[in-house]
Amino acid sequence: MSRRFSRAESATDLLAFLDRGYSANTENRWTFEVAWEVANKVGGIYTVIRSKAFVSTEELGDQYCLMGPYMEASARTEVEACEFPSNGPLYRAVTNMRNQGYKVHCGRWLVDGNPQIILFDIGSAAWKMDNYKQELWESSNVGIPHLDVESNDAVILGYTIATFIDEVE
Repeated sequence: MSRRFSRAESATDLLAFLDRGYSANTENRWTFEVAWEVANKVGGIYTVIRSKAFVSTEELGDQYCLMGPYMEASARTEVEACEFPSNGPLYRAVTNMRNQGYKVHCGRWLVDGNPQIILFDIGSAAWKMDNYKQELWESSNVGIPHLDVESNDAVILGYTIATFIDEVE
């Protein structure tokens, strides 16, 4: 059989990478995946993220974390709320965000692999929207119409996640 059509030998090579995050942890390497559809079934991206959660967790373990907006109705059925270990960088970042007034929900997504998940209540950061939009305009000349709710929510979520990532040590 031609190697062009058969790559059976590659399966054993990949097993070294599926170490549940051991190598990522020793290298202090984190993978944050951000999407509006994390634990929030609104479109096809939800299915993509959900279907790859298992293999991502097998490869990266707790060094893999999904982030998105907190939608109470979805979170009730899709997320097991729990706190991160108190000696870790995610716990410290979540605590710092909460101390700044952000509402942050964390836990495990109830899908295959049970990846860690952080959901941000964008309403708790809405008071900063004008500052975010001003910074966006000054840095890149991108304007957001005042009454465009979806764009405003995306800007708030983006800046909130950027603030969170900045808090991760």
